Amino acid sequence: MNIDSTVDQRRVREYWDGKPCDSDLSDKTRLSREYFLDIERQRYALQPHILDVLSKIDWRGKRVLEIGSGLGTDARIIIGKGGDYTGINVDQASTEATAQALRAFSLPGRVLQRDATCLDFPDGAFDVVYSFGVLHHIPEVEKAVAEIRRVLKPGGDLFLMLYNRSSINYKVEIMLLRKLGLRMLSLPGAIALLARMGFPRHKLERHRELAAQLGTMKDDEWLSRNTDGPDNPHSKVYDAAQATALLSAFRILENEVHFFDHRHWGLPGRLLPERVRRALGRRWGWHRIVHAVKN
Repeated sequence: MNIDSTVDQRRVREYWDGKPCDSDLSDKTRLSREYFLDIERQRYALQPHILDVLSKIDWRGKRVLEIGSGLGTDARIIIGKGGDYTGINVDQASTEATAQALRAFSLPGRVLQRDATCLDFPDGAFDVVYSFGVLHHIPEVEKAVAEIRRVLKPGGDLFLMLYNRSSINYKVEIMLLRKLGLRMLSLPGAIALLARMGFPRHKLERHRELAAQLGTMKDDEWLSRNTDGPDNPHSKVYDAAQATALLSAFRILENEVHFFDHRHWGLPGRLLPERVRRALGRRWGWHRIVHAVKN
């Protein structure tokens, strides 16, 4: 591993250690049963396609590895459906949060702090590897994919969510509208106005601060800072061909997209009927869902 990738991976670990995925969704007592249930409700209400993905396999008796368990929300579904569960996270905070979630609901399973690019599991140790929204944050993602293939048994299933390059979120919001919007942030009263419209004030202020510090950003850095927060150190996006290339050592069964995030569009987005949101997601969604099998 070269120095740059080591630094990048350290930054990724430190970032998610400070804000495990979905941890800001609830104001209930942190890591309580009520906290986990509140996050579960919000996660699946906004992204019901996750439950659709989880329903595609019979988890009973399957040895499951989840890469990037976050707060253990999907883990509880997998275990509840009979999966023999192991979850890993690169950061300590997510690892501890998932472990606490399993304790809070008296569920079996083990949760470990591990780097997906160098797993310490035997070859063929798992029947299923599941990773929702994690691989696109790994700087040396090809190493992670090679490790996934190694620890999967022959014929084992891989379920991934990757950010979709051919999405409204990437093509329109991130690479067009947000670049235009950044110029507005320096105008008097702009942040206050946008905050009243529902945009998070602290994120707007941080974007303005970073623009002043860094000037014009390259597209890769701009993408990273406009996916999971302005200080997010690394994200990538994949179209269908790029996802297929990344998983070239697997046989791909499904490569489809879901999830139009209507929250980004203010009142017009809230007024869209659910069936329209789903249709937009299936055509230009932000989440690229891939189901592949180890040859």
